[in-house]
Amino acid sequence: MIQGILGDPVKRRWWLTVGVCVAVGILLPFVWDHTGADLKVYRLGGSMVLDDPASLYAARMRDITMPFTYPLFGAMVMVPVAVMPWPVAYGVSITVSLFAIVVIWRLCLRRLPPASSWGPAGLIAVSAASLLIEPVRETLSYGQINLILCALILYDVLEVRRPRRGIWIGIAAGIKLTPLVFFGMLVVTRQWRALAHASAAFAVTVLAGFLIAPSAAWEYWTKLLSDTARIGGLAYSGNQSWNGFLIRVTGDMDGGGLAWKAVVLLTVVAGLWLTRALWLRGERLGATAIAGMISLLCSPVSWSHHWVWMIPLGVALLTGTRVGRRFPVQTAAAWFGLLMLAPIWWVPRRGNRELDWNMLEQVAGNAYLWLALTAGLLLAAGGRTRTMPAATTIREDAPTHPRL
Repeated sequence: MIQGILGDPVKRRWWLTVGVCVAVGILLPFVWDHTGADLKVYRLGGSMVLDDPASLYAARMRDITMPFTYPLFGAMVMVPVAVMPWPVAYGVSITVSLFAIVVIWRLCLRRLPPASSWGPAGLIAVSAASLLIEPVRETLSYGQINLILCALILYDVLEVRRPRRGIWIGIAAGIKLTPLVFFGMLVVTRQWRALAHASAAFAVTVLAGFLIAPSAAWEYWTKLLSDTARIGGLAYSGNQSWNGFLIRVTGDMDGGGLAWKAVVLLTVVAGLWLTRALWLRGERLGATAIAGMISLLCSPVSWSHHWVWMIPLGVALLTGTRVGRRFPVQTAAAWFGLLMLAPIWWVPRRGNRELDWNMLEQVAGNAYLWLALTAGLLLAAGGRTRTMPAATTIREDAPTHPRL
């Protein structure tokens, strides 16, 4: 029997998948900490839309002081979650996020040659293993929606021949503003139809907020949008953004100031240039992942669970860089292994202890930034000869036949 299993590659893959799932089931409970804290804030937003939308941004929970910090449309989306009993809501959140992980990996694995060799067993195995990656497990534990937004955006960007591309990007930006960076991606890659769809969808989300609660929507867009004090401690090691890095290095609790703005401008310009170069090179997954990195690096606050974009970025390293193509197993093991180990939590943290880090602690405590920069440099240097003319980058009206 054992000889028959070992001799059949399909059975080997399925037995490996079973082993991965069992290992993840054993290890995951040891790193599951937060029991839906952010989902409770989402439910607060949904409840306020039903009860008193004008007071949305002043509302607080009894056991969680963090307020609702997203556009009013984001609270509207959470109304179904608010009416569910808490155990059901948390279970639905985890279930939908698990489905999103499978979608993310399905879209990513299709970019690896040959795509068909992974099959259902490989898709399940990598999806299960990725539950141990720090941004993924934190997203699930907090009850966050990062995986869902990532899946929507990847689908909208990578399935280039759908006639209504861009709508999901606009909706995602209406829920959380950081996906607005993908509007810039559509501009530099000249995807005008998708940009029009995204802009219209985003405008509808903003208008919906003003229709439901004009005063709350006006307060958000004119006052609260720039109020980072509502989000949490900016120096905390979980804030893996340029702003968090500069605060920890300089000790300036008000943020990076002019230095931060300069770094953000440089990151946006260089990032969009690389996004365009990768797209024209045919590395669409890499281009999309780099756009995701721009949003994470430049946002005033990018908590570690926002960094689920490290999954498509890691896969892009295997196809778009010389080291990834030459040493795919080693590259994948190093990339995803570091994300599982999460050096950002190895250092002193909380109570602004991050302001006293030494050089080694700065290296470990800002690990996600260094990984993103390293990946960007490798992708920039890993060119191929598949460049397409800018005017014929994609045909958005051509039929598509999904595979894998």
